[in-house]
Amino acid sequence: MKNLLFAVLAVVFAFVPVFLAQQDGTTSPITKVEVLEEGVYKYEGASKGFVTFDHNMHVAELDDDCSSCHEGEPAKIDVSNMSAGHGLCSGCHDQVEDMEACATCHSK
Repeated sequence: MKNLLFAVLAVVFAFVPVFLAQQDGTTSPITKVEVLEEGVYKYEGASKGFVTFDHNMHVAELDDDCSSCHEGEPAKIDVSNMSAGHGLCSGCHDQVEDMEACATCHSK
């Protein structure tokens, strides 16, 4: 009986790193689920809940300098997964040290 219990626990613990690696969210899809008002978008991620992005506020804060986020002519930006979203946002938000607090942008 001890051997069976040990074997079961060994198998369970062997899969914990695999499970955790899949939960890091870097390739988790992000989907735009709602337009709250013109220029304010709600995205849903697979692991950390919703992100609301206020394009209007960002435009005002950046004094209409679209080049901070858009290369060349403003066009749709790829935020189809967490890596893309964090890669884009962290350029500015790391400077204000709020990227470490998931709840700054994500809500359940």
